Amino acid sequence: MTASDVVKNKIRSWKPMFEPYGLSDFGNEGGGADIGPMASSGTAMIGYYPDSQRYFDYHHTPEDTLDKVSKRELEMGAAAMASLVF
Repeated sequence: MTASDVVKNKIRSWKPMFEPYGLSDFGNEGGGADIGPMASSGTAMIGYYPDSQRYFDYHHTPEDTLDKVSKRELEMGAAAMASLVF
């Protein structure tokens, strides 16, 4: 997470809501090419790091299509991101 100390502390206070999804590490910097442009508006940059065991089997390859997505992993990732947005 890359944000002001005030924002970091606020988000860390929500840790109990994230723990059911296995999300509790907010120690590293966050961001990336896809959300980086929002940083100039003061938006907190939070990186979601999925389980990398199979992440790069298809990621950024011609085979990177929706039919390769694990339904369960997609649902878990969506739930994690939805709790963050909420």
